[in-house]
Amino acid sequence: MTDKKVPLILIADDDSSIRSLLKLAIQSKGYQVEETANGEECLAKYARCQPDIVLLDAVMPVMDGFTCCQRLRSLASGTQIPILMLTFLDDRESIDQAFQAGATDYLTKPIHWAVLFQRVQRLLNASEALNQAGAIASQLKHQQAWEQLVREFIEQLSNCDNIWQILPTVIAKIREFFEVERVVFYQKTNQQIVESAAPDYHSVRDLPFEKLDFQYQPGRVISVNNLDLAELSSDVITILRQSNDRSLLIAPIFSHKQLWGLLCAYRYKSDRTWEKLEMERFSDLANLLSLAI
Repeated sequence: MTDKKVPLILIADDDSSIRSLLKLAIQSKGYQVEETANGEECLAKYARCQPDIVLLDAVMPVMDGFTCCQRLRSLASGTQIPILMLTFLDDRESIDQAFQAGATDYLTKPIHWAVLFQRVQRLLNASEALNQAGAIASQLKHQQAWEQLVREFIEQLSNCDNIWQILPTVIAKIREFFEVERVVFYQKTNQQIVESAAPDYHSVRDLPFEKLDFQYQPGRVISVNNLDLAELSSDVITILRQSNDRSLLIAPIFSHKQLWGLLCAYRYKSDRTWEKLEMERFSDLANLLSLAI
C-alpha cells in the first residue's frame, strides 16, 4: 500500500519569531513546512515546492501578502491552492481586501493555535475533495472521448470498403486522443505509411520500420518511456534517434498469425510514462485495424 502524502505547508511571514513558532507548531502536527520572509520569496518557493497550502502574512516588506496572494492566484497551479491569511489587521477593509486578493480564509493574530489547526485541516480536506472531484471529472471526460473515438472508428470501418481511404482521418484522431506529436501506421508487406504529425515536425516516412526488431507478439504493446534508459539494441536505438524520439508506443498488427503492420505513437518533447490503460487502449485500436484488413 502506498503511504499517504504528508501535506506541505508554506509559511510567509517577515517576523522570524512568528515563523519559528508556526513551523514548530505545524511540524508537531505531522505536516511538512517551508518558510519565507516576504511575498517575492513566497512566489519563488511556491514554484519550487508546490505546497498544499500557503499561510500568508498580510503586511510584509518587498511584497505584501495581498499582492502575493493575487500573484499566486494568477498562476495556473495557484487557482485552487488554499491560502490562509494571517495578520494583526482585523478591520473590515483589510478583511475585504484579503478575500478580494483571493484568500481562502482569514485569521487574525495573535494566533489561537487550536483555531489555526482546525482551519488548516479544514482547508486541506476541502482541497483534497476538490482535487478528487476534478480527477473524477477528468477521467469521465477522457472515457467519453475514448468511447466516441471507438464509435467513430467502427462506423468508418463499417461504411468503407478500402481502409486506406479512412486511415488519415483515423490516425489524426488517435494522435489527438493520446496527445502525442506523431502517430504512424506502417504496413509491412508494401511498406506503406500513413502518418499524422503536429505542426513543424518532420516526416518519418524514410524511417526503416522493417529494421525495428522488437520481437513482436500478438496483443503485446511495446512501450518506451525514456529512450536514454531503454534496454534496446544499439541498432534499434540508432534508428529511433533518427526521428528524435524520446518515448513511444508500438502496437503490432497481425493477420493470419503473421506481422502485417505497426501502429506507432511518438513523443518528442519530453519523456512519458505510459499508463497501463493507455497501452490497453492503444492495443485495442490496433486490434480494430486488424479486423479491417
